Amino acid sequence: MATDTGRSAAYGGSAISGTSSLQAGAEVERTLDRLEARMEALELSMRTHRTSPRFELWRHDLHETRETWFRLVDPDGQDPTPEGS
Repeated sequence: MATDTGRSAAYGGSAISGTSSLQAGAEVERTLDRLEARMEALELSMRTHRTSPRFELWRHDLHETRETWFRLVDPDGQDPTPEGS
């Protein structure tokens, strides 16, 4: 019978904390996926509806979403994309 206790013990935790860590990692991945999909949708809206009164709102929302994505990916890093992009 294979268990996760060997891997968890190697990280100084129990099988339960190892499972919690995996669940937390999976939740972060799902959040990143949702943020990526939101960024793509906002970029598409901006490209296809440049004259929309919502354009500035979309740009601001895209900036905020991108910042959140980068904070989750690399909490100590920064967004390498120029502000106006």
